Amino acid sequence: MLIIRGVNVFPSQVEEALLRVEGTAPHYLIELTRPGAMDEVTVHVEIDGAIFSDKMSQMQDLRDRIGREIASVTGVRMRVDLAEPNSLERFTGKAKRVQDKRGS
Repeated sequence: MLIIRGVNVFPSQVEEALLRVEGTAPHYLIELTRPGAMDEVTVHVEIDGAIFSDKMSQMQDLRDRIGREIASVTGVRMRVDLAEPNSLERFTGKAKRVQDKRGS
C-alpha cells in the first residue's frame, strides 16, 4: 500500500484501472517522487503494439483516458507516461511495480 497525498493507494488499483482501458499492456511502473512539499506520481504504462501509433492525437487521447480511469479508481490524479511496447523491465517471479524516490 502507498500513501499518496494522504490517500491510501494499492498498486492493484492502478492495474485495475489500466485493464479497463483498451490498448494498454499489463506492464506498468509506478514512480513516486517529492520534488517539493507534495508527492508526485508518474505511472509508466506500456502500450499494446497493435494500438501503438506515431499520431500524437491518438496517443494523447489514450493517455488522457488512462489518467481519468486511474483517478476514478484511486481518487488520486497521476501523471501518465506512455512507453513503447516491450520497453519496461520484465521480472521473473514477483514483479516490482513501484519505485519510491521520495526519500525519508
